[in-house]
Amino acid sequence: MMLAASSAAAMATDYNDQLVVVMNGMEIANKPSTISVEQNEDKTYKLSINNFVLTPGMNVGNIVVDNVKGVDGNGATYLATNQTIQITPGDLEGVGEKDWMGPGLGDVPVEVKAEVRGDKLTANIDISMQMGDSPLTINVNFGSGYQIKNSGFEDFHKANLYDADGVTVTTSSDEPNAWHSFMSCTGEMASFVNSLPHTFISDSVRPGSNGEKSVLITSSGVQLFPGVVLPIAANGTLTTGQLQAGSADATNTLNNAFLDLTNEAVDGNGDPFYSMLNARPDSVAVWVKFKQGEADEEDPYATLSAVVTDGTYYQDPEDKEYSNIVAKAQDKEIATNGYAWQRLAIPFDYETYAANNAEAKAILVTISTNATPGGGSTTDSIFVDDFELIYNSTVTGINVKGEAVEGFNNATSDYVVGIAGDNADITADDIEVQTNANGAKVFVDIADLDEAGEGSWATITVLSADLKNSSTYTVKTFTEDYLTGVTNVATDSNEVEAIYNLNGQRVYTPAKGQVYITKYANGKTVKTVKK
Repeated sequence: MMLAASSAAAMATDYNDQLVVVMNGMEIANKPSTISVEQNEDKTYKLSINNFVLTPGMNVGNIVVDNVKGVDGNGATYLATNQTIQITPGDLEGVGEKDWMGPGLGDVPVEVKAEVRGDKLTANIDISMQMGDSPLTINVNFGSGYQIKNSGFEDFHKANLYDADGVTVTTSSDEPNAWHSFMSCTGEMASFVNSLPHTFISDSVRPGSNGEKSVLITSSGVQLFPGVVLPIAANGTLTTGQLQAGSADATNTLNNAFLDLTNEAVDGNGDPFYSMLNARPDSVAVWVKFKQGEADEEDPYATLSAVVTDGTYYQDPEDKEYSNIVAKAQDKEIATNGYAWQRLAIPFDYETYAANNAEAKAILVTISTNATPGGGSTTDSIFVDDFELIYNSTVTGINVKGEAVEGFNNATSDYVVGIAGDNADITADDIEVQTNANGAKVFVDIADLDEAGEGSWATITVLSADLKNSSTYTVKTFTEDYLTGVTNVATDSNEVEAIYNLNGQRVYTPAKGQVYITKYANGKTVKTVKK
């Protein structure tokens, strides 16, 4: 029985999800993968990515990060470490031991930030490698639902329109993978708008881009039948959902973009007509370059809308009041800006929809050449590049037992707090953290301080919802009487030999309000507060 229990405790849990690899800023892989997590006897964890392959022919090996400390909180376990590892050869059929490049890299620095919540693992792993004289910075992001797939618009597929026999392709369009336009639309009026392409591969990229492509979205006329195009503007539109053309009246809400996680249809690349979302982003950032073929003074703007929902049916523009909305980020006044690339940063509005109590599960993004249905001209165009969901993690304040930590500054990591009474001990429930994020993850680890008058040592870790940014703060609690008894002690003409913080680290510039150990040349050691 003891052997069986020991064996069960050592068993690893395999987590299967999407793994995205970014090398020197360029996405080079986006594929299903597995990460194994095993808890050690000392309650630390081991994370393993076995047979890690960057791209075909670039075989790395087994990446194993052991002795990772875990902190429980908010129904999850947070794992974090920064260490140096050795990569071992993998075990793939047809790949010899010498074909694995990882073992030849020697010491490899890695930083791991991960969260285990129920049966889901989210992990962000930064790996530093050296290939000859070239440094490689590799970011491995595991866990789908934090960014929209192919948001750099580097990968495209053919969206084909077939004739009545369903065999012959009559028209085709290049649609970005995971994004959709009129060639893959549905609805009774689809044939009037999907006979002309609206999306194109472009080699015009935003300034400083690591990519080589963007997507060009254009408006057009309405094709009545082959060879006859009416001079009526059909807005160029791109969406993560599916377009529906249901009315000849451009302003009718039967013409929309919609998402529904129960929609089983897929596009020409096999992608569904929706985008999953497992977090609460704080804003949208995207680069656009927009012009109108003919200036329209009444309708001069392009538009972008991003709506976070619970995954049930939702359409944009809305045909009713929806209670499944989590948040919206919209810009209905995208100006031409001299037909130059411009970066848009659009915050999500959560407050307006808070009463819905909806859980974020999907996101519908719609980009159009005009904010008014049927507005603009038949020759408008908008280039789109590097769409990104932004997740904040900046801490704006910390409360202990309901009282704000005085003088808090997010750039300062260590604080001392006085607690009224004769017991300065605190629990994780006594810590409240304010951030500028809608979905930041906060973990609090409490340790006791031993000396009389001392209370607890709280280590607070704040992590952005996508695990890419983190910050750590320490708060040490003491009774107010204990702190009051600590003063700036006169030196009696003795020189100060050294000053140490409560971690035992030597300090050369004491900060105001902090507690230090001051050692004098005569051998005296005094606990002091910097006034």
